[in-house]
Amino acid sequence: MNNHFKKTIILSAAACAALAFSLSGCKKSYHEEFSETSAAVSVEEGILTDAETNVLPNESTTVTNSIGPTVPAANTGSQAQAAAPAPNTAAQTNTVTETKAAETAAPISFQSRDEKVYIMADDVNIRALPETGEVIGKANTGDSFHRTGYSDKWSRIEYNGQTAFISSDYTTTNVVEKKTSEAVAFNTGWEFGSNSKINSGSATLYYATGSNKKGRTVCVNAGHGTKGGESVKTLCHPDGTAKVTGGSTAAGNTHATAVSSGTTMSDGTSEAYVNLKVAKALKNVLLERGYNVLMIRESEDVQLDNIARTVMANNRADCHIAIHYDSTRSNKGAYFMSVANGIKGMYPVSTIWPESDRLGANVISGLSSNGVKIYGDGSMQTDLTQTSYSKIPFIALELGDKASDYSDSTVAVLAKGIADGIESFYS
Repeated sequence: MNNHFKKTIILSAAACAALAFSLSGCKKSYHEEFSETSAAVSVEEGILTDAETNVLPNESTTVTNSIGPTVPAANTGSQAQAAAPAPNTAAQTNTVTETKAAETAAPISFQSRDEKVYIMADDVNIRALPETGEVIGKANTGDSFHRTGYSDKWSRIEYNGQTAFISSDYTTTNVVEKKTSEAVAFNTGWEFGSNSKINSGSATLYYATGSNKKGRTVCVNAGHGTKGGESVKTLCHPDGTAKVTGGSTAAGNTHATAVSSGTTMSDGTSEAYVNLKVAKALKNVLLERGYNVLMIRESEDVQLDNIARTVMANNRADCHIAIHYDSTRSNKGAYFMSVANGIKGMYPVSTIWPESDRLGANVISGLSSNGVKIYGDGSMQTDLTQTSYSKIPFIALELGDKASDYSDSTVAVLAKGIADGIESFYS
């Protein structure tokens, strides 16, 4: 038994010695490989430090090594002490070289220009710096700028009194006429597009043409005005759940009228007509203030149901205002349909409802500041089909009821108040 015990000890000692020798070899191999690789990277990347001219402010490029061992970003305890390189090692040199290379890489050399250029496409980004600079504006077909510098990829321009950059691909010295408007057809491939049942009509997108362009598009939706809309039903919610409040369709229903005909004013005029009158006045004010305007309806009829109108706005506008009048007879005043609590957790309502309610509050404030009568606190929680499908800030705005005045002078005040509210929302 004693002999067996001694043999075990001798064998264990031999195994330990072999393991120590193996680890020593691995350590030597690792350090040799790392040292050689670091030196190679340092020499190779050092070439980049020669290019130190024509560098734009704050321009940087990340240099990534594809060779050499992977070194952990951070270590703790004794492992960190063992792994830390000694001062002035090749690793430190490599880090300094990488930083210098990143600061000086990818210079853009501009040819000096003094010329007027025109934009050949819509929604082109204007940046504070090329490539990844902050987007400070948008340009559309026919917009023109003074170009002070040119490269194959970027043009340096003057924009609102400052230097900016725009892709050279969309510029030309040939005169390009401004596109003041375009027809917008419905795309069934848009999200929720398949839920629409009436969508053969088209809207019109108007572009602001003044020097005060905001680069934002407001969808102005004159409520109702779709022939045959009352005979068609669509899903109240995109997920098929039931309504949580009443409206033109009672709570508990999963399907609602695609587009109702609306109410009738006390003098016999249709609500759809009055809604359109306000919408047209609002369009003019917004265009004057530099906003693009997506007009859903500009005639007695447009074949776009409530889902189609909303989905179109989601894809071509930044916010959505639906114009309506209530069916009561007391000249109750204006208010907006705020988002009902029961649908705030439902997609896409969950992604935008705070902004929708903020837009509504701003518009009511704008109307009030212009002397428009406000009903209650200016809001009423309601579960609407258009609210349920909106991915951008949306409000259904009730500007009054059957007994309300809709003369030209009153409509002008309403349009100004709504526009003031939109401006404060974006300020």
